[in-house]
Amino acid sequence: MNLTLGIHRFRRLGSRVVAGLLLVGLVCSARSAVASLINEWESLELEGRATRSALVVKPGESWQDPTSGVNLLWIAGGCFQMGSPPRAEGRESDEGPVQNCVGGYWLAETEVTQAQWRRVMHNNPSRFRMGDAYPVENISREEVNEFIATLNAQARLNVQFRLPTEAEWEFACRDGGERMVYPGGSDPARLAWFAGNSHGTTQPVGQKKANRLGFKDMSGGVWEWVQDRYQPDYNNKASANPESPGHEAFYAIRGGGWQDDVSALRCANRGFQSLTSRRPDLGLRLAASPKSKEKKSKPRQTDLKHIPF
Repeated sequence: MNLTLGIHRFRRLGSRVVAGLLLVGLVCSARSAVASLINEWESLELEGRATRSALVVKPGESWQDPTSGVNLLWIAGGCFQMGSPPRAEGRESDEGPVQNCVGGYWLAETEVTQAQWRRVMHNNPSRFRMGDAYPVENISREEVNEFIATLNAQARLNVQFRLPTEAEWEFACRDGGERMVYPGGSDPARLAWFAGNSHGTTQPVGQKKANRLGFKDMSGGVWEWVQDRYQPDYNNKASANPESPGHEAFYAIRGGGWQDDVSALRCANRGFQSLTSRRPDLGLRLAASPKSKEKKSKPRQTDLKHIPF
């Protein structure tokens, strides 16, 4: 009798052990399934982010930045004589000339407007706040650097925003390095806002005649910050699109502005300002270049022990 009872108890115990083992197996399977789902979801999330950020801009194409609304035109690059010949009218001593070459890059069709600046920075530092289409001005080089860094952080693109170098700026101003004094013609009044027609203030961008490459307001309107530090003599800068190390306290500016005479509107003309200078006739024009290729992010694998059950 006792033997029979023991056998029954053993069978019941065995059933419980088997049930326990089955339960453990189910828990492990559930953990594995959940981990697999989490990893798959994270992978899809990364792919989704890539899809959302995959506005691919190809060299040779013009495009509009979706964050700021700035239109950028492609310039194929080339070699040209930068600066002005020794006896050119209005020539300054810091104008070279020097042989130079630039690679392909994008440059904004117009100067950055107050609306475009505000979309990125959520403020408007301009002295002349008369409308969205007016150029942003009264900005220091430090503020320009912050604007570009913020735009690059917000943009989901395969390009990097920056300022043009002096060589890139002048190459675009001169219709791709052609020998010309003003951008797109010989009549400054048709090409630029300057002291003779600006009525003592800035004017909306894009109203004057474009040059052959499609750029407007390369001369006049507001001076434009460029990437280079200023150095008075760039005779030694002949190379492939050099960025001048120059004087650490001053940066080059280009284009002339609404309160200048016509000599300041020449494509070869140069100016400079300190890092912190603000002027109501000083703004910027964006440039961009392709980003270097980055390694794709791999989805992390979820550790099973961190899944609660």
